[in-house]
Amino acid sequence: MEIRADEISKIIRQEIEGFEAGIDQSEVGAVLSVGDGIARIYGLEKAMAGGILEIPHGVFGVGLNL
Repeated sequence: MEIRADEISKIIRQEIEGFEAGIDQSEVGAVLSVGDGIARIYGLEKAMAGGILEIPHGVFGVGLNL
């Protein structure tokens, strides 16, 4: 069986065209305190270190010290 670059290219283009980006909001926590650019948040049991967190008012953060 021969691998054809044009077939692979066609499949990749189809996959890209069908891609739908989105945000999966799976948990909601409570902001306990904010200071010096650090927010302490309770209730995000599924948050992962290095994961992006959306905080109210269009603010984003990175999960640390979980």
